[in-house]
Amino acid sequence: MPMKISSVAAAGEVHPNPFVGPVNHTYGVKVDVSGLTSDEVDANGYLKPGVPFKIAGGLLVLCDATAGEYIAGCVAEAVQVHTNNTTLAGVTTDVEVAIATFCLLNRDIVEDCLGRALTADELAAIAAAGSHVAITPT
Repeated sequence: MPMKISSVAAAGEVHPNPFVGPVNHTYGVKVDVSGLTSDEVDANGYLKPGVPFKIAGGLLVLCDATAGEYIAGCVAEAVQVHTNNTTLAGVTTDVEVAIATFCLLNRDIVEDCLGRALTADELAAIAAAGSHVAITPT
């Protein structure tokens, strides 16, 4: 079959796959886009794969295992939630996102995607009872 090579405009950011092994048992959560930052959303408005979420669809602020605050899953694949990451606070529409609820994450790749280290609370919430997310050591 003949091939054609042509120059095209840049497609935007490409995110590495943060998952080790298969991504099983996805679950849809509603995400409040206005609560996201440029750590979770790239310049083209895509929610990065591997971003950890609670079962209610929110980002973890403080790990409180007694209140059921644990990481329920991580974004399975990049999902466009807005047109950029600079005006997220003004977004009023919630977005349905698939999170992988049974998975193993490569910590180095997750932290590279986020552009920061995972917080102690995020790591504790991954290890908390109820979470079926595991993460590799660094």
